[in-house]
Amino acid sequence: MRELALKKFWEERGAKFGELGGAQCVESFADAESEYKAIRNSAGLCDFSFMRIVEFPESDGIDYLDTALAANILKLRYGRIIDTFLCDENGKITAEVFVANIDDKVFAFTESLTDSAEILGEGGNAKDATKDYAIFSVDGPKAWEVARDIFGSDIFNLPYLAIEKYDFEGDCAYLMRNGKTGEFGYSFVVPSAKAEAMAQKLCQAVENAGGALCGTKAHAVARLESGFFNIYKEGALVGDPIALGLQWMADFSKASFSGSEAVYKVREEEAKAKITAVEGSGVEKGAALYDGDKKIGEVITSTKSVSLGDNIGLALMDSECAYPSLELSTAPGGEVNARTVTRPMTVSESLIKGMQQ
Repeated sequence: MRELALKKFWEERGAKFGELGGAQCVESFADAESEYKAIRNSAGLCDFSFMRIVEFPESDGIDYLDTALAANILKLRYGRIIDTFLCDENGKITAEVFVANIDDKVFAFTESLTDSAEILGEGGNAKDATKDYAIFSVDGPKAWEVARDIFGSDIFNLPYLAIEKYDFEGDCAYLMRNGKTGEFGYSFVVPSAKAEAMAQKLCQAVENAGGALCGTKAHAVARLESGFFNIYKEGALVGDPIALGLQWMADFSKASFSGSEAVYKVREEEAKAKITAVEGSGVEKGAALYDGDKKIGEVITSTKSVSLGDNIGLALMDSECAYPSLELSTAPGGEVNARTVTRPMTVSESLIKGMQQ
């Protein structure tokens, strides 16, 4: 397992560690509920250096990545980010990839199921830059305050899925607006030599905003509520991007990409089952879902929602039943204790408050 570079730094602040895709991560600090509230009400700081980074020269990287990834990378403009996925030869998703074009470089920031140096590293003059950078995610309705305190008011010009470069203590740092919690979200990417200095500044800025340190556990709850894909949860369990509802990450007019033959076949034949959001006391991982006496799905991932006060999750449902408003039971002919719902399941504070000065 690849160890987190700032392990000691976070350990001194009470971090508890876990693992994502073969890389160490900070799973939590105090407790996941208070960390979740920081993300929803103010700002939460999470070390995202478990992600793998592959760097390409722009001239080679865009063409190469277009052959590998599902999206149309040829359309990626300077200063912008594309959110897409990588499949294996069988059409099963192996990584979610944020491709960013900045400063004559193209970066592929991957959340992958394996911490392999070969992820996207077989062409395009690729360089494994994972150890060269640290990544910090700040999410919440006051996350913009943190970004402003670090890089100045220029951050107000940064739209969603955009990247900009800034000076940080004499080195080039990058700020991406690519949050996945439904709130304002920014990724701070800095050279490894400046990782601790940036972590210290972010800790102070988050505290000033009334926020807190948080781990991947709280982050995952907010991600689920807001309808964002999680490669480590439903991605690992389902695999099929069509069943997962990830069509928006792909360009199906492309002749091919990695695993496209299998993906196109499923799309043409239509997936037999699809992911649907569910809520209720019976929503527990592994629970069967019944419409009367007929089994129509199974809960594949679940958690307790602080804001909704109930269990929420995702179920793999028969395609003809994969829509909201169904009242279901976890036993044949049983009482209703689960229902299918629309996503996002919560209304984010960021949409309500905006960037209030």
